[in-house]
Amino acid sequence: MAALENPPESPCFGCGPHHPRGLHLTFERRAAADGVDEVVCEYTPKADEIGWPGLLHIGLLFMVLMETSYWAALTIGGKVMTVTGPVTFEFTRLPRVGLPFVCRARFGAEAGQPPSVTCLAETATGKAVARMSRTWHRESRAAVPRAGIALPSYLLEDMDP
Repeated sequence: MAALENPPESPCFGCGPHHPRGLHLTFERRAAADGVDEVVCEYTPKADEIGWPGLLHIGLLFMVLMETSYWAALTIGGKVMTVTGPVTFEFTRLPRVGLPFVCRARFGAEAGQPPSVTCLAETATGKAVARMSRTWHRESRAAVPRAGIALPSYLLEDMDP
């Protein structure tokens, strides 16, 4: 198990360590029982993150899954990636405020296909919460100016030219 380092200057709402209103998600890379590497995020919903009383807002659940998926793409895939196109998102239940839940994401790529990540969330007692599948695309430094955003140097270093 290895904690994944998120630079303090990360501006991300989901995982930026110093975002003033963000979720401050943290991630670990682990080898699962079957030997496959996965990225894991444990999160405990706060009282002001509700949709229905006592339940995490579904949009924030999606965010936790999406962030975990990205960190798997970045860490296991080894490159900065972006996502476009369809997503498969299914949920069984919403996590309860004050009770932790866990997301586990696995990276996979079939020959000739873009890499994909499957992310599963479950309660601390092992009950299914949600599932997400995403296709990720490696991004190049040349694409950054066209997007009109300024990426921090720590991300640019990991990108193909």
